[in-house]
Amino acid sequence: MVSLSLRTLALAALLALSGAQSLSQQASTPAATFNDAKEIVRRSLEADDRTAELSRNYTYKRYEVRKHLGRNGEVKSSYTKTWDIINLYGEPYARLIQKNDVPLNEKDEKREEQKLEEFFNGRKNESDAIRQKRLAREKKERDAQRAFFRDVVNAYDFRIAGEEAVDGRDTWVIGATPSKDFHPTQPHAGLLSKLKATVWIDKQEGNWVKAEGEVMETLSAGLFIARLHPGTRFALQQARVNDEIWLVRRLSVEAKARVLLVSNRAVELEYTFSDFKKFAVDTKILPATPDTDLK
Repeated sequence: MVSLSLRTLALAALLALSGAQSLSQQASTPAATFNDAKEIVRRSLEADDRTAELSRNYTYKRYEVRKHLGRNGEVKSSYTKTWDIINLYGEPYARLIQKNDVPLNEKDEKREEQKLEEFFNGRKNESDAIRQKRLAREKKERDAQRAFFRDVVNAYDFRIAGEEAVDGRDTWVIGATPSKDFHPTQPHAGLLSKLKATVWIDKQEGNWVKAEGEVMETLSAGLFIARLHPGTRFALQQARVNDEIWLVRRLSVEAKARVLLVSNRAVELEYTFSDFKKFAVDTKILPATPDTDLK
C-alpha cells in the first residue's frame, strides 16, 4: 500500500541506522551482555514485520513539509502536501487532497480523479496471470526486506546503553558498533557501516518507539536518488494505536545532498501521520460516477 510504502521506506532507512553509536549521556543502568542486546534488536525487527501486516487495515492522513535551504541555513523555498491514505484492493492508495494547506484546484482535483479511475480500471481488468505476477513481485519485495533486516542484526555488535521512559513507555536504549566480520548479503546493506543511530525499543512489546541517526560517510547507492553527505540526519517516532499496533507518526530528514550528482542542496523533509482509522474489511469503495461522490 502507498501508506505502507512510505512507512517501509522510513523503517528501512532507520533500520539501516540501527547500527547505533553509544549515547554520549548514558543511564546508570549496568550494560547488558552482547547477546541480550542483539536478541532485543532481532525481536524488534520481527515485531515490525508483524506490524506491517496489521498496518494494511489502517487508513490515515500524511502531511509533508519540504524546505530547500540556502548556504547559511535560510529557507529559500518551501511547500506542503496532504494525502488521504486509503485501502483499495487490499493495498494502500495515496490521494492528494491539499497543496500548501489549501484544497486542490479544479485541474489538480480532476488529475487525482483520473489517477484513481485508472487504478480502479487496472485492478478491475487485471487478468489472473498479471495478478499472480504482481503478487509474486510483492512477496519478493517483502522477502527482500526481511533479508535486509537479518543483515541489520548481523552488521553490528549491539549493547544496551541505558533505559529511558519515552511517551510513558519504558524503553531500552540500544547502541552498537559495526562488526568487522560482517559481509552484506543484500543490496544496499553495505551502507550500514556508514550510518550511526540511537534506537529506543519498547520493553513490553519490542517495537521501536523512536530512532535518531546520522550519515557518517558519503552514501551513494540505488536506495537514494541523491548522494547523501555526512551530517544528514534522520529521526523517526512511532505511536501505539488502538492498543494493537505501532505506526509511524513522524519522520524527518535534514539532508545534505548532491541531487542527481549535479548540485549540492540542503533539504529538510518532515512527514507527519494522523487520523488513523481501522479499515473495515467488508467496506467497499467505488470510483466516482455521476451518482457517487468519492471524497
